Amino acid sequence: MATPSIAHFGTTIIEAPPPEGVEQRDVPIEGALKNTLRFLEIFGFQPLIENFYPGMGRQYIWRRGEPGDVDYIEKDNFTSYRAEQRPANERPRVGDTVFRLTHSDPVGMWLKWCEEGLVRAADDAIAEDFVAGRTEWLLLTGPDGQHYELGPTQPTAAQNHLIYVWTAKADLEDVAIAYREHFGLEQGGREDFHGLGQVRLLRRAEPGVTVGLICRDDDVEPRWTDDIFVEAGYSHFRLGAVDMARTVDATREAFPSAGDVAFVYFKDSYLELVQANR
Repeated sequence: MATPSIAHFGTTIIEAPPPEGVEQRDVPIEGALKNTLRFLEIFGFQPLIENFYPGMGRQYIWRRGEPGDVDYIEKDNFTSYRAEQRPANERPRVGDTVFRLTHSDPVGMWLKWCEEGLVRAADDAIAEDFVAGRTEWLLLTGPDGQHYELGPTQPTAAQNHLIYVWTAKADLEDVAIAYREHFGLEQGGREDFHGLGQVRLLRRAEPGVTVGLICRDDDVEPRWTDDIFVEAGYSHFRLGAVDMARTVDATREAFPSAGDVAFVYFKDSYLELVQANR
């Protein structure tokens, strides 16, 4: 069976290698990985797959719901023994990614996360408005270093499965054209992105997905590294191509392919590239 084009995204997490002579699966889950899995558990995620890569790291893929649900989602939590925190920067870096998380009770989720100290809001004043019901959406950072947009469940998969990517102004047109050509996305309008920039929305109804390319007047910083195993908080996501072979030819390999999934750099994002079957 081909790997489906569904809401599946992941983030690199720092972890120290196991002591000599100790098996990976016997190492207790601690630190950022433990907190990330707790963050997901509160949201309703359950374990799906675990993998162990000696000398590299380990992987825990969790899911919420069942395939076919309008808000089905998978989160890939991949640790790397080489990962480190990148230097601090005031502006977003090109390729920085924000994933949308939707829930029937987003405020309840936020409050439960806060009780356990698992999250921080991008703006405390907006967090107060969110709890009070004065705004529907909240930007936050999870224990995995991943940026999320939290809000209410939407009617369609394309609205729930929304991936924002910070994009350099000079590259916006080229990047938008590439997403439309390779993934069958259509223009979905422009809107303000939480007062931080302007986002161009590119949407596909089936398999449902939206990519939002965000730009800002003072532009973005360059990427710190292209190595997903080095940068903690480095995001990746799955996307189904109209013609996978053609898209593979237009990208750069990040990691050897596994069956019907290619791991590639597409513009400034790391993708799990699959064939989109409509």
